[in-house]
Amino acid sequence: MIGLISLLIATAAAADDAAVSVKASIDAWVAGDQTSGFAVDATGTQGGQDAHVDGRQLVGLSLEGDSIGVRTGIGISQHQVLGSGWAIPGDIDERGRVESIAAKVQLRQLSLSSNLPGAQVEAGLLTSHWGLGMVANDGTRAPYFGLPEFGDRVIRARITTKPSKTSHWFFSGAVDRVIQDELTIDIRRQWTQQGIVSALWKNEGNAWGVYGVARRQDELDVARSTRAGVLDGFADFMFDVTDKTALRLAFEGAVISGKTNRSTTYNSRERVHIRSGGATAVAMLSQSWFGLGASGGIASGDGDSADDQMNDFTFDRNFGVGMVLFDEVMGGIEAATYRDLTNPSYAGRPPDGVEASVTEGAFRRASYLQPRVELDPSPWVHMRAAILVAWATAPINQPFYTHRNGGVPLNHLKQPTSGYELGTEINWAIDLRPFEDDIRDKLKVAPSISVQGGHAALSDNLGGENVDRYIVMLRLD
Repeated sequence: MIGLISLLIATAAAADDAAVSVKASIDAWVAGDQTSGFAVDATGTQGGQDAHVDGRQLVGLSLEGDSIGVRTGIGISQHQVLGSGWAIPGDIDERGRVESIAAKVQLRQLSLSSNLPGAQVEAGLLTSHWGLGMVANDGTRAPYFGLPEFGDRVIRARITTKPSKTSHWFFSGAVDRVIQDELTIDIRRQWTQQGIVSALWKNEGNAWGVYGVARRQDELDVARSTRAGVLDGFADFMFDVTDKTALRLAFEGAVISGKTNRSTTYNSRERVHIRSGGATAVAMLSQSWFGLGASGGIASGDGDSADDQMNDFTFDRNFGVGMVLFDEVMGGIEAATYRDLTNPSYAGRPPDGVEASVTEGAFRRASYLQPRVELDPSPWVHMRAAILVAWATAPINQPFYTHRNGGVPLNHLKQPTSGYELGTEINWAIDLRPFEDDIRDKLKVAPSISVQGGHAALSDNLGGENVDRYIVMLRLD
């Protein structure tokens, strides 16, 4: 690894007549986290965790010249470093919350770029992000509440061009081998390729664009595959309403179409057709010390799990919606459901593609509305609060219990469900960045402390419990 980086550095320096600028980066956090208990099945298994410590450190080094650039990055994930694990058996959850585990080191970036006449080309290992992060998300941007985790990684060959030097348009084409995202977890068992084309306009912090993906994923151990196309559009603009007031309007929407036999249904044994879509939007009116706005989103849901169509849409798991209802409660229920569906005492073999049902608490088959308010009582104190209201976009059911009930929906507690209400969540956070400008000028990085709290009141469809979560995060970026 060190030898390869040294070779790339030497190549970059030799290939560029102009001086090469070297820039180091760090994005590190460690957090104390606690979630109160809640039932994840009808036998009384409890989700949630007592106080525990997680962490992640991302470090990078880039070299930039007039015609060539080299970028490297390493990530060290420390999920469940200290403290109590959760009581849900199994290791399907990538955070490793059953017990404390050793740090996991990942190569996140090792790429070489070159500025050619009329185009830029780049190749190597990269993180992947697009728009607001609803479909492709690199996991480095802190969600509105919760912790920045995971991150999509690809081996990519990309070419980008502009109509002219002064144009604000960027047109790109790329070919990827996916290393990790919410659908590709283990590259030893999954071979995923995708082709990408995009058109992006950006100027002074404003941007909009369209992104198309043709994806093929093969499950190597079971000879099953998925073929899908994604079309995604986003816009993110800031408008000056008055001299002291700005309005941000942002939107992203995507549709997916294709077919798969990774998961099949009772009435379609050969393959199912994928037809799903989702969207999210943000509107925020801000002054120097006060902000007021709202966000919302919708992900289509499958109303008939036995037909030949799959309509569930899942946001990227790095896109945060609250910090309790989806991250913790729905993530815990999914992990417990997977345990039941794969238990050999219940069935001879688990359903096809059952591992894809565990999404680490990603927002899926639901809609939400989240009014927000922000306050900046001093230059180094930022406060925010929000109320999240969420509804399902398909009948609420736990697949294992519902199947045993002849297809009549039952929740994870074996209780009948009615309506689509999921619950309400109240979130708050206080971010402290004392003396940020002075420290950043000298050290190029600055520490911050974030104290966050969330209270979810689950609907009767999810058992009617109250669940609390608290986070204290120290971050250096």
